[in-house]
Amino acid sequence: MYYGIDLGTTNSVISFGYEIPTKGIFEVRPINNQDSKHTSPSVVYFEKKGEPPIVGESALNAFNSDPRNTVRWVKRKMGLNKEYDVLDKSYTPQEISAFILKELKEYASKTNLKDEINSVVITVPADFDTAAKQATKDAGRIAGFENVHLIPEPNAAILNYIYKNYELNKLDESFSSTPQYLLVFDLGGGTFDVSLSSIHLDAQNKPQTSVISSSGNKYLGGYNFDKDLMIYSLKKAIKIYPTDVEALEELLEHAKNYPDLSNNVEIEVQDVLARIISESEVCKKDLSKNNRRVFSFYSHKGKYHRIEIDKEEFQMILEPYFEIIKSNIDNVLKDASEKTDNQFDDWNKLFGVLLVGGSTVIPAVRTLCKDIFGIDPIEDIDTYTAVANGAAIYASIIDGESTILSDYNTVVPHNYGIKSNQNFIPVLNKGDRDKNSNFEYEIPFALDTKAPIEIVQQYYDENGNEIYILLETINYSHPFMFTGDQIGVSFQLDDDLILSVSLTEKCIEDKVEATYHNKIKMSDENIDISKQKILA
Repeated sequence: MYYGIDLGTTNSVISFGYEIPTKGIFEVRPINNQDSKHTSPSVVYFEKKGEPPIVGESALNAFNSDPRNTVRWVKRKMGLNKEYDVLDKSYTPQEISAFILKELKEYASKTNLKDEINSVVITVPADFDTAAKQATKDAGRIAGFENVHLIPEPNAAILNYIYKNYELNKLDESFSSTPQYLLVFDLGGGTFDVSLSSIHLDAQNKPQTSVISSSGNKYLGGYNFDKDLMIYSLKKAIKIYPTDVEALEELLEHAKNYPDLSNNVEIEVQDVLARIISESEVCKKDLSKNNRRVFSFYSHKGKYHRIEIDKEEFQMILEPYFEIIKSNIDNVLKDASEKTDNQFDDWNKLFGVLLVGGSTVIPAVRTLCKDIFGIDPIEDIDTYTAVANGAAIYASIIDGESTILSDYNTVVPHNYGIKSNQNFIPVLNKGDRDKNSNFEYEIPFALDTKAPIEIVQQYYDENGNEIYILLETINYSHPFMFTGDQIGVSFQLDDDLILSVSLTEKCIEDKVEATYHNKIKMSDENIDISKQKILA
């Protein structure tokens, strides 16, 4: 069997695929959790010291009453130097994610009593940085998977769509030898991707798919809508209830930093904010169906507040995010036009649009997509399970057992290069199909081991500012580098789109030692320590 996991910001899903040789077919299905549902909340609740945490729906239910010992939205912290302090213990994002993955693994084990589940494909946003991808792989290993591979979420959605046509025996009807362009719009609980791919049938009538262009934001999703709805509601309450303005303004200030609250924030304030963010999430869902909703809560001073939010106000809250979304969509079209020599230069050339991710059920989001792309989304695609299903299909491709697809190609997701004297020198460029590149770096001035070369990824922070993420530094085997010396640098992205680098010092024809500076990548020893920690 082949397993795929959609490790989401708010919900997670595990699916499995298997061959039926006697029928010559491949089946893919999501696995039910203990509540007989496909989706499990990505929430971990530490109820008592010395006992395993609770994961899923019960953990989510505990959030309102005990938020200090409940961890949510951990996906947004993957790859960051962050720790969660609960019940006198500290856990990294990798370890919290491992609790979720371990729970999903146990669901799968109940459907496969014969074999140990050792391998899995976990989905990640196409726009995830290298550190976040590596942290996701490490989380999988901590959870007990020996072999962990990754696939971008939009790519998994494409594979699931191809499988759906295969399952219905509609490959010939849906595709041809001429490339057709399919767009994935993936807006989940905490991340956003938009990705354009081409699909065509080869000489054996098997589909081939290639990613043309993608763009996104790992800090944009349904959680942003919830948080801004919370902030808006508090501001509105301040105007309506002047007698409790001091308490409401205190809540508002802390809400702006939520959920990253300092340890000195009063417990009562933390409890109230947890209930308000939960109320905001419910309000968001209700406003997707109704024109208005009553939003009510108690402040930490015990006063009751009742306000009304209508659909127009919610739309106003969404608008700034829609502008970011439209900018990413424009980037994809511009890039696709260049990559295809203007063969794809207008959205009216789209074959179809796939909407995946829980936030795409919001009517305003669907209207936005219809207005931009000019067509209704493809129906009969499960928004919540499509990505996990695609990951299970990719697991079979990795194993060489796929009977569905003949070829699957991706592109370089970001700019990677060398940083020297505060200057960025690109080596691998976003959108390139070739994931290997060699570069001759000339030493601009004499260097010793105290002035290493930095290998970086060009990225952005939560506020959209350009940053460079340090991936590796170079420790020299040659004790001294002279001005004008050359170093040969080889960049390579593996199948999980994680970067590795090797170097050669030309003067002495010897390999230069390269070591990871990034503390996020865990050693085998630290993986074992974390395994014991989550079992304790």
